[in-house]
Amino acid sequence: MAKRIDGRVEIGHVHLKVADLERSIAFYQGVLGFEVMQRWGTSAAFLSAGGYHHHIGLNTWESLGGPAPAHGTTGLYHFAVRYPDRASLGDALRRLREAGVPLDGASDHGVSEAIYLRDPDGNGLELYRDRPNAEWPRAADGSLQMGSAPLDVAALLKEADAEAAGPASSPTGASLLTEPTRQRLNELRPLLLNLHKVLLDDARTAYELDRGRVGTTANLLQLVINDPWFAWLHSLSELIVRIDELVRKDAPATEGDAAVLFGEVERLLTASETGDGFQKRYFEALQRQPAVVLAHAEVRRTLKALRE
Repeated sequence: MAKRIDGRVEIGHVHLKVADLERSIAFYQGVLGFEVMQRWGTSAAFLSAGGYHHHIGLNTWESLGGPAPAHGTTGLYHFAVRYPDRASLGDALRRLREAGVPLDGASDHGVSEAIYLRDPDGNGLELYRDRPNAEWPRAADGSLQMGSAPLDVAALLKEADAEAAGPASSPTGASLLTEPTRQRLNELRPLLLNLHKVLLDDARTAYELDRGRVGTTANLLQLVINDPWFAWLHSLSELIVRIDELVRKDAPATEGDAAVLFGEVERLLTASETGDGFQKRYFEALQRQPAVVLAHAEVRRTLKALRE
């Protein structure tokens, strides 16, 4: 029988082919909180937790603009990110909920507790924490007996909330919003307002060509609020409102809240010819309106500068 592998061997990192590098960075950094260690131009990035050179590699070398993996074919089922304890796994779950990322499932395997989801490219992702070896379920002969029971996600979130608060923390133990981050949000807000304005102007022009003159500013306001023609713009206006809520001096905002918001801005402003909702309408506006292109470029430039 072949000699067993050295017990110290472990899987060090995963490298993913992605369709949109910025979209993937927004997810892995903006939502999950990994740190970008290095970028190779606009085609690759390397992220880690705790200062390691990289746990996750992302590249578009062979996949720029490509579709998600097809069902019924071989390839990656999922890759797993191990968290050190229940509180940190609960924090990851909270981040996903705040960002509106849906879960595929959540299971208690006896040896571990895990939540399952997909990244923006459709890659399977498991976030989990191991139980101590002594607690692993075993048969009478000592063999492992892993299972798949429903995970108590409410208890997981409660444990994250119970994590002791630090001296500069919110009641849930998360770092409170710092002044540099507050300034970053204040820099981003007027650029998003300008983008909203040029998108609204473009939508109004299209509306009048199709349905007739809008008339007064009051009429336009009522249409923006109530007419489905303008409903897609609500996603952007809601992000601007959330910035206003975060930067209030009396708001209990955290650094995590800001990171989630930056990630949502990145994802929302990812135009898609084949998508739906905001991304598709945004793609169409970019194709026909130079003012939208200029406003988009300014927001992207600022987001890139804020990450550096």
